[in-house]
Amino acid sequence: MFTLNLRKYRIVDLSYTVIPPGSEGRPFIIQRSFLDDNTYKYEVKTHTHVGTHIETPAHFFEKGKGITEFPVTAFMGRAVLLEVDDAKNHQRIDRNYMDKNLKDLVKEDNIVICRNNDEKSKKNKNTLPYFTPEAAQWLVEHKVKMLGIDNFFLLGRDIASIRKVHQILMSANVNIIEWLDHLDQLKRKKFYLIALPFKAESIDSSWARVVAIEEK
Repeated sequence: MFTLNLRKYRIVDLSYTVIPPGSEGRPFIIQRSFLDDNTYKYEVKTHTHVGTHIETPAHFFEKGKGITEFPVTAFMGRAVLLEVDDAKNHQRIDRNYMDKNLKDLVKEDNIVICRNNDEKSKKNKNTLPYFTPEAAQWLVEHKVKMLGIDNFFLLGRDIASIRKVHQILMSANVNIIEWLDHLDQLKRKKFYLIALPFKAESIDSSWARVVAIEEK
């Protein structure tokens, strides 16, 4: 019988807690009602980009692959941490930064999780580190299968660059996890990540419960 000795590992929940009613742009409105057997159910008004969620190519391309077109293994695997300690001097994440910080760490089919360690920059969105299209191309060249960020790390400096980063990654079927949380609790540069989306057809993105499994 297969068993996993959890005493050897730490389980870190990287999921954002959604609190109803959410916000105007990211609503999560719930209303309690009843099923036929007089037990409770909740009617939920929201969309696919509320809370921690995984974006697939269908988010950007009309005929892009959706959630159910990927094997479940696309949403789990070896993960590595890309860190920014000094956002003032390293706000722009380019090819050189990727080479310096990930070249000897990342492997094919890995997941890259991005963490901003600069507490000062977290207080001002204009100082947050951001990806460049060149950094996105680096990930594609190194055959990364998924990229994850929280709300203190941006996929581009402006809308045009954000769209370009999405285009580069999603044209290569690299999925994106957004609205991660608790990244400060990660203690290792390498860990195993599980980010399982809700299995529903014909959607561009899905809510996900994301956990990291680290060696103690």
